[in-house]
Amino acid sequence: MIRVAAGEPLTITQDDVKLTGWAIENRLYAEDPYRNFLPSIGRLTRYRPPAETAAGPMLVNGKWQGDAPEGPTAVRNDTGVYEGGEISMYYDPMIAKLCTWAPTRAEAIEAMRIALDSFEVEGIGHNLPFLSAVMDHPKFISGDMTTAFIAEEYPDGFEGVTLPADELRRVAASAAAMHRVAEIRRTRVSGRMDNHERRVATDWVVTVQGAEFPVHIDADHDGSTVTFDDGQALRVTSDWTPGDQLAVLDVNGDPLVLKVGKVTQGFRIRTRGADLKVHVRSPRQAELARLMPEKLPPDTSKLLLCPMPGLIVKVDVEVGQEVQEGQALCTVEAMKMENILRAEKKGIVAKINAGPGDSLAVDDVIMEFE
Repeated sequence: MIRVAAGEPLTITQDDVKLTGWAIENRLYAEDPYRNFLPSIGRLTRYRPPAETAAGPMLVNGKWQGDAPEGPTAVRNDTGVYEGGEISMYYDPMIAKLCTWAPTRAEAIEAMRIALDSFEVEGIGHNLPFLSAVMDHPKFISGDMTTAFIAEEYPDGFEGVTLPADELRRVAASAAAMHRVAEIRRTRVSGRMDNHERRVATDWVVTVQGAEFPVHIDADHDGSTVTFDDGQALRVTSDWTPGDQLAVLDVNGDPLVLKVGKVTQGFRIRTRGADLKVHVRSPRQAELARLMPEKLPPDTSKLLLCPMPGLIVKVDVEVGQEVQEGQALCTVEAMKMENILRAEKKGIVAKINAGPGDSLAVDDVIMEFE
């Protein structure tokens, strides 16, 4: 562009420009889709993009060039951040541009799904779950969409993904197989007494997204065959070991990529835009777990919470003042944007905990109401 502006001619002609295959770009932002895409700041405690791969001559010195070949897909990630770096409130929230290329649109989308599932980002809120959800959305897959896509398909905001039944079973089978691997490791603790040898069970109950799956595991040297109580069997193979935060598995011949964390009696698993708590319990443990009361979230209806990390610019009300629904309460600045926080209902201000110039974290209490 600089050379063209200086009057130099282009080195290529229109005939040199060809369309070959499909490329898709997803932009990773430090924005929390569960909070209406409000900015998120903090330190990148983990930042590990998917491995970049080149399809033929496409990736040259970090740039795609030349004719795209038939065959493999390509993955490219343009970024300027690093693990341990900080996302601050003073700059644009974009973290990376993730691109995939393939000979067909369907293959490019599938390559992007795997790349998104393989992208590890921790320490901040980010839009990876939303991007994954879009890649699986029927409107996007068909291409029948407009710039009004978010407003039309997510009018009440993004609330995560509910996986379809077949995908849920793949996750359940994978969690059962990983749990078995973890149990085997626990049996190998050193210094145990001979008469306290621990045996790994073969029958488990996997609970995920409100569904229960009793399963039986037959394991061999190469992997596990997980059989559900209706007779369906899934073959799971992987080189995952306990402690790995990324699991790449083969389930009945199809790839499955999971981000894996540890929770009591199971795993926190993130895949395809879903954030799941997957519990793997013995039949007796599962029976007792059904009797446990559900913990309810705290009542915050009389509190104004800071929806994002930011700086209080202005407070529009005072203690004792009656406010109406929709009335401006204060303004928070973050990442080049000013966000006006408004009253959700009529009330009286009882206490103001922050003023102009104060820096707040997510969910800090700005003010309280009677």
